[in-house]
Amino acid sequence: IADYGLLGDGRTAALIGRDGSLAWLCAPRFDSPSVFAQLLDRKRGGFCRLAPSGAGTLGQQTYIEGTNVLITEWSGALRVTDWMPARFDGGRAGATGFGEGAVCRFAERLPGAGPSFALDFRCAPRPNYGEAALEWQSAANGIWRAPGPGAECWAAASFPLGLDPNDRGVRRALPDAPTASPAWVVFGWGTPPQSLATAAVRDSLASTTAAWQRWSSQASYNGPYRAAVVRSALTLKALIYEPTGAIVAAPTASLPESIGGTRNWDYRYCWPRDATFALYGLSLLGYHDEAGRFLEFIGKICAATQASWREAPPLIAASLPSKRHRTAPLATSRRPTAPGALLQVCYRVDGSTDVAEHELPLSGYRGSRPVRIGNAAAAQRQLDSYGEVLDAAYTYAKWRKGLELPLWKALRPLADFAAAHWREPDESIWEVRGGRQQFVYSKVMCWVAVDRAVKLAQRYHLPGPVAGWTRVREQIHRDVMQRGYNHSLHSFTQTYDNTMLDSSLLLLPLIRFLSPHDPRMEATIRRIQHGLSQNSLVARYQNTEADGVGGPEGAFSICTFWMVDCLTLLGRADEARSLFERMLGHGSPLGLFSEEVDPSTGALLGNYPQGFTHMALLNSAHNLELYPGGVP
Repeated sequence: IADYGLLGDGRTAALIGRDGSLAWLCAPRFDSPSVFAQLLDRKRGGFCRLAPSGAGTLGQQTYIEGTNVLITEWSGALRVTDWMPARFDGGRAGATGFGEGAVCRFAERLPGAGPSFALDFRCAPRPNYGEAALEWQSAANGIWRAPGPGAECWAAASFPLGLDPNDRGVRRALPDAPTASPAWVVFGWGTPPQSLATAAVRDSLASTTAAWQRWSSQASYNGPYRAAVVRSALTLKALIYEPTGAIVAAPTASLPESIGGTRNWDYRYCWPRDATFALYGLSLLGYHDEAGRFLEFIGKICAATQASWREAPPLIAASLPSKRHRTAPLATSRRPTAPGALLQVCYRVDGSTDVAEHELPLSGYRGSRPVRIGNAAAAQRQLDSYGEVLDAAYTYAKWRKGLELPLWKALRPLADFAAAHWREPDESIWEVRGGRQQFVYSKVMCWVAVDRAVKLAQRYHLPGPVAGWTRVREQIHRDVMQRGYNHSLHSFTQTYDNTMLDSSLLLLPLIRFLSPHDPRMEATIRRIQHGLSQNSLVARYQNTEADGVGGPEGAFSICTFWMVDCLTLLGRADEARSLFERMLGHGSPLGLFSEEVDPSTGALLGNYPQGFTHMALLNSAHNLELYPGGVP
């Protein structure tokens, strides 16, 4: 998994392997069916490879500094530059003339390449997760077209292309690789251009590079980990669906949490709970627009849900006034999947709710099956999400010196819902499939929901039942302290009246539920360090065999960053920095992080790159600078 680099354009993303293969692409959106899914099935998934002919070695990958423009080099012979024409603000000129989207590949022969060096290009898309093979047709001006399910595909190159009957694709082998004049190929979707010239491709590379560098240069962090912080920020930017501001959890689906295992999930959707982590990290970096748009996306969903509950006519679009942006309307269903919930667990990038889970007949990454598309967790009840969204709103209001009244009206019912339902069991943050339980983390986040609602209402003079919320806040805190802490174990536990350790409890001091110096919290941190850590990497919880899914998983990267944060707040700065730097070593050579790490081998596991992990990295880097001596 670490052998892939990420490209993004503000609509979708692609993964390029060190072997020169475009191994994963969903188009035209993150949550659209795949066009290339070689990552999940090398035979059926479809491929697009540009590399030295017959090369058996992997290239070395780097990014152009401050960008998501990827360079792959093979042994001093060939350099391939890959990018997607930028479609986010400030880079739209780079997308002109490239249909609804494209992956551009620019090949240059390096000095010293031997005379027998040859370049090979082969392209065989398999849309709809490998189910469809396209019929390519030669069009005018050297552009090939392939009508098919979803968006039409097209390909253009600086050299003639021909049909490949074996793979039902297009290909070309160049026996004499480019010297003074680089070769380029473009794979696109949507209505193809009438023609495509080398000048337009060069202009797209220049404007896309400039757009990324312009954006990344605004990052306000100047600490010792700037390179990792900026790379994480660029990764998060690449996971934003620009029309609505939604942030997907990851651009991939069904990458396994254990090689050969069954924990293979689809993360190409937007989880509202990510808001609190994204808002904090992006706001500290100075990216208030991206942070605010994500919160507004969630606010629109809440407003649409409440309107549907009032039996309004079916909603075509939900809108909240915004002085800063024009965003695409959200496509909303009448109700969320989970009955009686204000928030669904995850949404499509346009705000719609249909994320039904099913399995595909693909071989899976290194034989890891089943391959799942969609996510059944959307129908779960996860009460923690309400606190995470309101915590994000509180962070946003602090930076903005207030909260717009329409947004508050959309979000305020989340506090009422948490206050009314906090005693109920749920599936909580880890989305267990073994039935609802009384998860301590969910109780704590319901406390966060009413606590932040109280503070928002009081600080910014917003309407709300402050006295009632305050009473519930005290009830929840008292209940958690009585039933969520096990005195024999000397730790907070995963569920009430239980002995199971859970790393989500490391968040208690981070969200100000309890001081990190409280003896019960310090004891919990020690317990998790000793009971859930292997080679310094922290797992989610004990006994994954009993969570309704079964099978092993790796250490959860975000949990290790939470441990860094706890050690930082405790004033154990040297220990925190050492763990943070060890964690940085578990990124890919490009500085990208997956969801999990195999604690025995260090191999990356799970969907990649994982937004949750990069959000946590940003937050930990900031906390190390903000609290060098811990907190009182």
